[in-house]
Amino acid sequence: MKKALFCLFTLITGSFLISSLNSCVSTKTLTYFNNITKDTTENIQLQALETKISKNDVLQITISTLDPATTAILNAANTASTAGTLGGLLVDETGIIKLPLIGAVKAEGLTKRQLATTITNELLDKQLAKDPIVSVRIINFKVTVLGEVARPGVIPVPNEKITLPEALGAAGDLTIYGKRNNVLLVRTVDGKRIEKRFSLNNDQLFDKDIYNLQNQDIVYVEPNKARALSSDITTQLLPIAVSVVSLLLVLYVQFKH
Repeated sequence: MKKALFCLFTLITGSFLISSLNSCVSTKTLTYFNNITKDTTENIQLQALETKISKNDVLQITISTLDPATTAILNAANTASTAGTLGGLLVDETGIIKLPLIGAVKAEGLTKRQLATTITNELLDKQLAKDPIVSVRIINFKVTVLGEVARPGVIPVPNEKITLPEALGAAGDLTIYGKRNNVLLVRTVDGKRIEKRFSLNNDQLFDKDIYNLQNQDIVYVEPNKARALSSDITTQLLPIAVSVVSLLLVLYVQFKH
């Protein structure tokens, strides 16, 4: 009987020790900006990157002219359904948009400002309008945050501007299992995929190319070793749990008799 109780105590104690060891995570690895000293002031310029228009972007192009009839025709595309997209112009697979009266215009690879200038020049060259005012917006601007965050998913950005801290905040911040020193940023520029790895434990995220997220960016937070261990703990403890239950049944039968 004493031997059986000793085995039970050993199994339970061992399971708690394994659980405790696997749950240990260094607070230093969980802390952001470790290399920033207290009360430090730095002169920095976090200039927003100008987003370049890509294929499958949905644009809202607003054109104002002195003639109300011409203005109505030019803006009709913003309220019509284009390739299943309501209220915008879809940049097709060739990088082209089609505007009333103007026709096909190359949009891919241009910034919003450059596209507005191109459309303005088209209106003037074809004498379709005098003193036109053109504005361009990307209405399907979004970023995706995946991995070890509280709420992974796609984040719509109506104002077309979002920083990395804002995106992580919208995703509920990293879990304790997120690897903060090796976050991955995936970005598509001019048809090429760019991958950047950076650390949240220092001020690297304030680099312009990382801090200001772009349309269609993907941020992936890898799991740390503690996550892998916590995933394995169920497998590790299951045999122990079965053994404990079996031992309890044996004890119950012995005490019963």
